[in-house]
Amino acid sequence: MTLKIYAYGIVQGVGFRPLVYHMAKNEGISGTVRNVGGYVEIIAQGEKGAVGRFLTVLTETKDMGYEIIKFEKEEISPLALNDFVILKSGALGESSVIPPDLPVCPACQKELLNGGDRRFGNPFISCISCGPRYTIMERLPYDRDHTAMIDFKMCEECEKEYTSPESRRFHAQTISCNDCGPYLIYRDKKKEEKEWLEGEALDQAAAALLEGGILAVKGIGGYHLVCSPFREDTVNRLRILKGREEKPFAVMFSSIAEIKKYCHVSKEERSLLESRPRPIVLLRREGDYMAPSTNKGSMYCGAFLPYTPLQILLTEKLGPLIMTSANISGQPIIREDEPMLSLSSKELRGVLYNHRRILRSVDDSVAKIVDGKPQLIRRSRGYVPYPVFLATEVKESHGEKEPSVFAAGGDLKASFCFYKNGSAVVSQYFGDLEESKVMEEYERSFEDMKKLFRFQPELVVCDLHPNYHSARYASSLGLPLIKVQHHHAHIASVMAEHHLEGPVIGVAMDGTGYGTDGTIWGGEFLICQDKECKRAGHLSPFPILGGDQSMREAWKTAICCLIHFGLQEYITDERSDLIKAALRHHINVVSSSSAGRLFDAASSVLLIAHENTYEGECASLFEKSGLSAMERQIKPASVPFEVSERKGIWELDPKSAFAALCKERGKENISALALGFHIGFAKGIVSICEKLKDQYKISDVCLSGGVFQNTVLTEHAARFLREKGFKVYMNLSVPPNDGGISLGQVYLGRKYLKAFYQTK
Repeated sequence: MTLKIYAYGIVQGVGFRPLVYHMAKNEGISGTVRNVGGYVEIIAQGEKGAVGRFLTVLTETKDMGYEIIKFEKEEISPLALNDFVILKSGALGESSVIPPDLPVCPACQKELLNGGDRRFGNPFISCISCGPRYTIMERLPYDRDHTAMIDFKMCEECEKEYTSPESRRFHAQTISCNDCGPYLIYRDKKKEEKEWLEGEALDQAAAALLEGGILAVKGIGGYHLVCSPFREDTVNRLRILKGREEKPFAVMFSSIAEIKKYCHVSKEERSLLESRPRPIVLLRREGDYMAPSTNKGSMYCGAFLPYTPLQILLTEKLGPLIMTSANISGQPIIREDEPMLSLSSKELRGVLYNHRRILRSVDDSVAKIVDGKPQLIRRSRGYVPYPVFLATEVKESHGEKEPSVFAAGGDLKASFCFYKNGSAVVSQYFGDLEESKVMEEYERSFEDMKKLFRFQPELVVCDLHPNYHSARYASSLGLPLIKVQHHHAHIASVMAEHHLEGPVIGVAMDGTGYGTDGTIWGGEFLICQDKECKRAGHLSPFPILGGDQSMREAWKTAICCLIHFGLQEYITDERSDLIKAALRHHINVVSSSSAGRLFDAASSVLLIAHENTYEGECASLFEKSGLSAMERQIKPASVPFEVSERKGIWELDPKSAFAALCKERGKENISALALGFHIGFAKGIVSICEKLKDQYKISDVCLSGGVFQNTVLTEHAARFLREKGFKVYMNLSVPPNDGGISLGQVYLGRKYLKAFYQTK
């Protein structure tokens, strides 16, 4: 029999065609395989049983790097075929699922460290199973001529491997060796810009790091700033260089065994560290072995394993290294050589780079284990552009093809999302769109991904906030536009991931979101079904000064809360008179139900932290205090939240909780009070969910929003909810913070489209 087969999914850039070749040869199948833009086309001709076995192996093989999402086949007339060959790529069709950048595979790592191998010590070693993909891909189909590797001519030996079916590098588009491809360059800014090449470059760079220098090292998605995590003077100079005063730095380790010297690593955390995306994983620190300025008092160490050959070589030579994105705080990561080489700073010792172009900036991803499962904090390298798969809303049988959707996301932790034919591709993390350079990168990436995926949006979805830069950009596209409420999008992102239609109880807890009533929301209980949303409960509103500016000054929010709750006698801050006057005269006063600001205020009331020098700092230190009580088995203090009903809406009132914090902070252990606040808040969430369950007969609960990055709160809330018979859903494929709301916007945009087509 002769079959024509179409394989859709992650089938380009992962060595799929060579694997198909070997599978066919093993079964005595004749035919061809080729990339055709958005899919791989296979012709398979042979004895019927052999073709059947070939199909079984092709569709059931796991852990080989590829993933078939859709598989179509048709029987055709026999062809004059005597062998199985890989053909030149065909014409462009619809976009494929483009693979993320892949970490060094075990086979390449073994060759890298084998003194007898011809690729020994090669910082760009790769094969069909590993190496950069998304960040070097110019266009589809995935061939060497369509990547940044076109700049490097293969040597004779590499050419032989590339064309040999028996080679591990048969059709490996990133193939290179010590005689061809990119080569390493080290420029020392302290030695009159002197440069070294290849092995000397690595040795000189390692020596500079050992001397306490700070280097810029070119990676896959941009440059890193690299230095020792053990030298306080060096780490402080790194903070000066980055303009980053307090936020902890990520540290790269050579192995799991090395990580365990400094951090606790559970089975789940090890699995996450070793997973293909190689994210930074937030691990509980054990001991204070590193320089104090490396972690800045955080309970976590952001640990990760090497994912490039160069990183392996550096950590093998030097041990743990701070490996943080090379950007001035708040700006995009630097990916081009010239800006990095021309950066003028006495703090930067040198630049370790190469001439392979990085076509798009992609920062490291960040994750941790919460409730026994991975939770993404920042979704970027290793995950992007792998899609979230959704069921199509408009069937072609209706005579309509589902329109493509662009969702603009939010402004903080910005990312956008493209949706087409069941695939939702969430972009890499960009940062805060308030920064003009970040906004420029966001706009550039929109055009880049639109071209790469051959995507033409027909509907645009954005946030309801009238002043969001993302919403303004969405409006500027001149396409049909839908605006959705921020917290509704948070809950919709969970529904999208878990294929939920509703009704569900949505608990959205974050810092800021523009409400449908024009106030700042942030502690919301929603009833969500399909595209509909009802606000059924919320945190009792309290006044804050400065609106979005309140995010930095926790002490100011604490004073506002204590005044509002009638606890003025517990205010000791000498700046309180100005706050009182502003509240009395309603100067720059905004009503808010923000859970994020409430946690900031509680942190300040307990004298744990008073100012966010980076987003979430006060809440993070507050969480650390609660976790400390758990680890030391300190009994949590009683910090109750009250539940009431007002005009048919349930309210979670923190007044009694703040009264407990104020009255007991001089008597109770601070950690016990912090833990009590977390538990009291979690119980309050459950109490309102129980009211809503009775009222609406719903037992599915979706938790989302940046506050649910708090492990203590999330794990208590999830456990208490399950004990009461609720089924709990959380974000897994996208972050619970604003980095995930574009997926929720896509979900809701598609629901509006479905309703539109149903009424036609």
